[in-house]
Amino acid sequence: MKIFRFFIYILISNILIITSCSSHKIKRVNTYYDNGFRKEKGRLKNDQKDGHWIIYTSTGWIEKREKWKNGEWIWTILYNEKHEKIEWNDHKGNHRTYKPCGCSH
Repeated sequence: MKIFRFFIYILISNILIITSCSSHKIKRVNTYYDNGFRKEKGRLKNDQKDGHWIIYTSTGWIEKREKWKNGEWIWTILYNEKHEKIEWNDHKGNHRTYKPCGCSH
């Protein structure tokens, strides 16, 4: 039988909430701006970024989405204030820009 231990850490400035499951070494991370809006959401695996991360602006809209694997950045999608994709980049140097319709150039 696995025993799971959960931890929550809260820092008052730029609130950081981490929940972790010690048997998997996976931590879910949510950070917040002072105004209460979420700053970023993702997970750490063995204390390294892993999986999908979402980064928000201080006004609450999605600024970018990132993919990480074992601490290595894989790709990023940037969004404008209208919530439209504007750019995609990856770790291999590939780059794509998007038209307002969301299609790539």
